[in-house]
Amino acid sequence: MRRSIARTVLASCFLAPIFAVDANDLLETYRKALDQDTTLSAAKFARDAAIEVKPQALSAFLPQLNGGVSGTRSRTSVTQSDVIVLDPAQPPVAVEGTTTFGNDALSYQVTLSQTVWSFEAWRRLRQTDSQVALAEATYRSAQQALILRVAQAYFVVLSASDAVRTNTAERDANERQLLQAKKRFEVGLAAITDVQEAQAAFDASVATLIGAERTQSNARRALGEITGGYAETAEGLIEEIPLASPNPVSVDDWLKVAHDSNFDLQIAELNAEVAKKAVGVAYARHYPTLGIDGNYGENLNSFSRNPDTTRGQIGLSLNVPIFSGGLTQSQVRQAAATRDQSLAQLEGSKRSIERQTRDAYQGVVSGIASVKANLQAVKSNQTALESSQVGLQVGTRTEVDVLNTLRNLYIAQRTYYQSRYDYLISVLTLKQQAGRLTESDLADIDRLLLAVPVAAPAP
Repeated sequence: MRRSIARTVLASCFLAPIFAVDANDLLETYRKALDQDTTLSAAKFARDAAIEVKPQALSAFLPQLNGGVSGTRSRTSVTQSDVIVLDPAQPPVAVEGTTTFGNDALSYQVTLSQTVWSFEAWRRLRQTDSQVALAEATYRSAQQALILRVAQAYFVVLSASDAVRTNTAERDANERQLLQAKKRFEVGLAAITDVQEAQAAFDASVATLIGAERTQSNARRALGEITGGYAETAEGLIEEIPLASPNPVSVDDWLKVAHDSNFDLQIAELNAEVAKKAVGVAYARHYPTLGIDGNYGENLNSFSRNPDTTRGQIGLSLNVPIFSGGLTQSQVRQAAATRDQSLAQLEGSKRSIERQTRDAYQGVVSGIASVKANLQAVKSNQTALESSQVGLQVGTRTEVDVLNTLRNLYIAQRTYYQSRYDYLISVLTLKQQAGRLTESDLADIDRLLLAVPVAAPAP
């Protein structure tokens, strides 16, 4: 049942096919990030380093061969004394002589050791399977995180660009409104307060535009931090994007898939598994180890009176740990505490991922309603602005009324644009929680991009 649900989620497509202008800016940005993002590169190198624990653990069961060579030069002086009787009638004569000789000695030795059995080494070797799987899951999680980070940074650029466009249109509209207010004041159809209100609105829109341009520049630099270069341009979304509900429609189905496929949950589970096996590794230090040790060596001397020697031996060695000052017992307790810590973190990860999956699911569902509602708000504010402008002409509305409706229109436009990005991020986040986020999901969004962003409508 879970496999069928997983296949359904994998095959589901939130975004219906769009036959629009073929755009590749988002995909190109992501592909640059694959090569340039330092976070992903660090995760890759960390995985490559962690994979080496398996051959390192396996080496404990392979022969260990070591060789050594040493050379010495020595000089020896021997002094001998003796008593010689030359004439029995005379006292003995003491004779002393010194002999000096040198020797150049060369010795070499080859040592071979082979572990026959070690409980600690065997359990450590079994632990490496979980460690390698953990490294791979961590890297896969970083890959999915990169997809989401690129999309988020890219949408921040688009949102900032939307703000610049709408603020520019708002400034231009306020400028036109200011000119109209001045003309109406000149002919006696408006009070000076109307001009002052229009001037204040124009000045505020200019200041807001300056802030929006700075935000846009910072957003591009943040995207360039991922891709390794300053993001000069970014494309815009089509005016109305397709809004598809999650498939499958039940949040429980998404939770089941997340329980099976979420990489962060897999990381927590593998961490717990590694910690469990570490307890066995620590406890195995109480058990004896059996090995084979052998060596062969020669000593070569240049002095003829020092004979050359050759030696070789081989044998079994059994090492039985009896008492280590409490070190092994302490290591077992430490490993057990680490295991309990990882189990607690695993339970916390399960709860967190369930919450995040539900939140992403609700983000998709509520995002659809939010986009529709914000689009309707734009249309309603456009109608309200037109009514206010007509009312100003006939005298039933004031300049303040027109400026307020104008400001409300552009706020509604910016809110509508942002709601589309929030919806798409929720879609990607939900797939990430399910462990199904791939480059093809960015391709679906890429098809919704236009080479030239839609200009903010001018009232």
